[in-house]
Amino acid sequence: MSEQALSGIRVLDLADAKGVYGTRILSDLGADVIKVEPPDGDPMRKIPPFVGDVPGTEKSLHWLYRNLNKRGITLDLESREGREIFKRLVKSSDILVETFEPGYMKQLGLDFESLREVNTGLIMASITDFGQTGPHSHYKGSDIVDFAMSGAMIVNGTPDRAPVNMPGTVARDCGAICAMGGVLIALYARSFNGEGQHVDVSVQEAALTGLYAWSIPGYSYRSAGGRLPFAGPRMMPRTGALLIAPCKDGYVHWLATSPRQFDGLYALLGNPPELVEMGNTLLEVAPRIGEQIDKVTNHTMKMTMQEFFERGQEQFGLPCCPVCTPSEFIDNPHIKARGFFQDVEHPEVGKGSYATIPFKMTETPARVVRWAPRLGEHNEEIYHGELGLTMEELSALRRAGII
Repeated sequence: MSEQALSGIRVLDLADAKGVYGTRILSDLGADVIKVEPPDGDPMRKIPPFVGDVPGTEKSLHWLYRNLNKRGITLDLESREGREIFKRLVKSSDILVETFEPGYMKQLGLDFESLREVNTGLIMASITDFGQTGPHSHYKGSDIVDFAMSGAMIVNGTPDRAPVNMPGTVARDCGAICAMGGVLIALYARSFNGEGQHVDVSVQEAALTGLYAWSIPGYSYRSAGGRLPFAGPRMMPRTGALLIAPCKDGYVHWLATSPRQFDGLYALLGNPPELVEMGNTLLEVAPRIGEQIDKVTNHTMKMTMQEFFERGQEQFGLPCCPVCTPSEFIDNPHIKARGFFQDVEHPEVGKGSYATIPFKMTETPARVVRWAPRLGEHNEEIYHGELGLTMEELSALRRAGII
């Protein structure tokens, strides 16, 4: 088997939902990611939905997907013995990812300054809702709070209703991805000077930077009285419902910004006079974009998603697509041809189809090599096989509730 991009890199994963997807990316790229849980299990194991709709320690779909490819151990970091064992793990690790409230790791004596005495090359990423510094650093957050306070939510939704959140945990996943970018850059820098560094990530900042980097200048310009070509009456200042229309079997989306694209849209719909008369430039159409969407809908309702998509792309060069449901995405022949989903057999819940990472590398491909770890699954392998603890010592640690 060929080497992977991060083969030989060891990661200690103390992350909750704010960072666990990022460490999954590192594991897909070949890093040995060790998920460290408290002895009674990570709270993520209780996040629904569950396989078969039956709650269980090994059945959370959230847990199974975001911890694929990792090894798993249990350890009580609030105990003296647990902290000493953790430091031994740090000594042989390259990266540590944690998501505790600012100051908590310092209380344990496991902050960056303390751990760099154990391992000068350690790269530590701390992912919190508002960052390690600043007046809000100790405020409580959540995905919806981070999204709202980032400035990204204000442009999401229709102007006649309150702003809306995005589904899932988009802000926190974006924070996790940004953190991994910082970690990999720090890893590259370490190759020159041998020194690790602390990567401080704010989910609030990441939500805006990663999702709507254009929203601050666009919103500010529009609020100051400027005219953006795409700021029609249905999107001042929000853009969520722009250029989506129902059809026979779902919804379709299109984008027209040039005369050629407007002409392609009209030709796809049969050149209806009520659309053609609106013009084919942004300056003509933008002030009447809501009216145009209503008129387009009268014609898309006579078409299927696939018909709109294929004819629009192939015959008229129109940027357009169906608005897919998750099942339609999974069953898409193009997605299947690229091998984006991979089947994994889990000893507790059976076979499942898991999304891989959304990029491919020719020389160091990502791979799925193991299921998400069961609670304490690799305790013996790591503590006994790698740290050299005896089986009697492991038994004593279990009786004391440390592992």
